[in-house]
Amino acid sequence: MRKFFEFQNSAKIICGESAVLTIGNELSRLGAKAPLLLFSANAEKLGAKDKVKNALASGMDRVVECAIVPSEVNIEFAREQKALYTQEKCDAIVAVGGDVVMDTAKCLKLILSQEWEEILPIVAESAVVNAGIPFVAVPSENGSGKEANGFLEVGEYYLSSPVLVPNTVIIDRDVAMASPIREVAACGAYALANAIEAFIESEQSELAEIYAEKAISLLSENLISAVNDGENADACRAVALASTLAGVAYGAIPYGAAHALAEGLNAATGEPLEEMFALTLVPAICAARARYDDRIKKLYYLLVGATEYAETPESERADRAIKTMQDLLENLHKAGNIPTKISQTKITRESFGKIAEAAIEKRASITAFGPIGKDAFVKMLNEAY
Repeated sequence: MRKFFEFQNSAKIICGESAVLTIGNELSRLGAKAPLLLFSANAEKLGAKDKVKNALASGMDRVVECAIVPSEVNIEFAREQKALYTQEKCDAIVAVGGDVVMDTAKCLKLILSQEWEEILPIVAESAVVNAGIPFVAVPSENGSGKEANGFLEVGEYYLSSPVLVPNTVIIDRDVAMASPIREVAACGAYALANAIEAFIESEQSELAEIYAEKAISLLSENLISAVNDGENADACRAVALASTLAGVAYGAIPYGAAHALAEGLNAATGEPLEEMFALTLVPAICAARARYDDRIKKLYYLLVGATEYAETPESERADRAIKTMQDLLENLHKAGNIPTKISQTKITRESFGKIAEAAIEKRASITAFGPIGKDAFVKMLNEAY
């Protein structure tokens, strides 16, 4: 066990059939009657926004809709919503969507509660004054798990603070899993990367490990079924919950080569970030073996269960873990048509140097089983090809 670690997750998680119908009661419990509703274009298109708004009709005096949240986190947009929040005398934030919506809601909460006009490149441990603005997150397009952690990324800036953790996260299958099949598959790969890298980088008895382990088990058992059959309520609900749990774990331990390389691929090529994790996860696990072989052996247990793990010789477990992950991602490729090899994309080998340089700059690479150099990233890219 590490000599020192920190872990905090104060979000109340509500997950289950028709969970979104609890949102009015949750806001009332938090003393709110006039929430500001933030949502993405995709959440509106897929009907997720209307499901939440209809649920809010019970118990709220009024619901104020903001403009559709831009496709990238925009501080000026957050300032505009502060003016709307103040003008309309709102008393809570409700966020419906994926990464950008959750990050925008967190920016708005900081600007409102701390009286900041800029998001500074700091770890916002001092951000505690007037932090009591109710914040309820309803994830859709969920894979990052940002709806349940205190982690915020704005351009090149990273902030981490308990102030940013929502009061309540509502995981409703009809909202969280309403996306097209390819998006569900990509978000599943993202959640797997969150859970597995948090698990590898954590140590026994850390609380983040518990969240990561549960997320890995749920995803390995249910992800393919959820992608293949959107009517499988149990599988879809399990995947949605696993994505949130994985986000909590990764929010506590935000490091790993799969993340740095996926972010580098996205930055250098413009390929969708969520899909890049299906390319980078296996090479990152292989690269971690030199330092974390025992953790990868335990990963095999989480992926296949006690019986198969016990029947496999100890010396073969790490190899089997990697093979099991390769098979899972290949099945995800077949079910959701997301790429699992770079050769299935338009990315060329000639761009590997540029991608590796972009990956080096990412926060996730700094302490991912030791700082990773350009040559190591290029090696992983070649393995992913």
